[in-house]
Amino acid sequence: MDNYSRAGMLTDIYGSLLTEKQLEILSLYFYEDCSLFEISEIMGITRQAVHDVIKRSLNLLEDYENKLAIYSKLLDNREKEKEIKSMLSENRVDEALQILHEIVEN
Repeated sequence: MDNYSRAGMLTDIYGSLLTEKQLEILSLYFYEDCSLFEISEIMGITRQAVHDVIKRSLNLLEDYENKLAIYSKLLDNREKEKEIKSMLSENRVDEALQILHEIVEN
């Protein structure tokens, strides 16, 4: 997954931990596809300020992920889901159940 997509996912997961202003700027940047200039016009701040808020906010989101690892666990579970589907299609039910137990225990 590219950095842009990762940043969007981290915003989805941890965005509520940011300030209203940080979240609004990230939302405009990632979801509305606004440029730094457009965001600066909307928010009434300089492009440099927008850039700084985005950079600081992304650093915060990465810090949250490093501590909580919710995004990493989500990706791991998606991979395990693919494994389980494959195992079930091959009638490897016991192995699929073992992976399900691992997911539930973690």
